[in-house]
Amino acid sequence: MRRSLVVPLVATAFLGVMAIGGVTVASATTPPTKTVTITGTACPKQTEYCYKSAALVVPRSTKVVWKNASQAPHTVTRCTVTLCGVKAGTGKDPAFHSPTINPGKTYSFTFKHPGTYVYFCQFHGYPVMHGTITVK
Repeated sequence: MRRSLVVPLVATAFLGVMAIGGVTVASATTPPTKTVTITGTACPKQTEYCYKSAALVVPRSTKVVWKNASQAPHTVTRCTVTLCGVKAGTGKDPAFHSPTINPGKTYSFTFKHPGTYVYFCQFHGYPVMHGTITVK
């Protein structure tokens, strides 16, 4: 009779430890995610469109998702002096640029290298829409 109580108790304890361990492992391996909203409302300096938040600081391996909540297409394009009149920043991720992000769609990029990444929307230009990601 004692044996019939021990087995279920040991099994329950084991499952409890596994569940706790599973949560810890999952959160340790899941990279952080940040969202930047592309919007056409309440933009600084009365610009028609903007990225919110325009300046973001993230740790390495963070996935940043740009969500187009406006009614127009946009891009997330790394600046150059020729395109924006400013440098691209110090970041070393060469693949950082989006295709056209249509209304209601998203673009995501996981930053692997530290530095700054200055970006803009090719449709609306640097003076209207630009942002910076700083990767620590």
